[in-house]
Amino acid sequence: MSSIDLSMNALTLIVIVLFSGLIGYVLKNRQLKKKQLKIQELRKEMVSNHAHILELQKEYVTLEMQLRGIKSTTPVLPLKPALREDEKRMAEGM
Repeated sequence: MSSIDLSMNALTLIVIVLFSGLIGYVLKNRQLKKKQLKIQELRKEMVSNHAHILELQKEYVTLEMQLRGIKSTTPVLPLKPALREDEKRMAEGM
């Protein structure tokens, strides 16, 4: 078998290790920044979507109150849905 003699200066080895570590750090840092920007973008999108949903809910409640003939400046959202008359009769009958 043939053997390859490889001799390297210790200073050269240290420089190569430091340089490769620096390159790895820069690449990983760039990757983390891209991911953080994507996360911020998705958070802004979610906040925007939630605000839109709340706005639509407010419009829905306002329209529902107008249909029922109730006028109020600040709509109140019930935590539990109101029971229908049929459900009330069934609950009273039990």
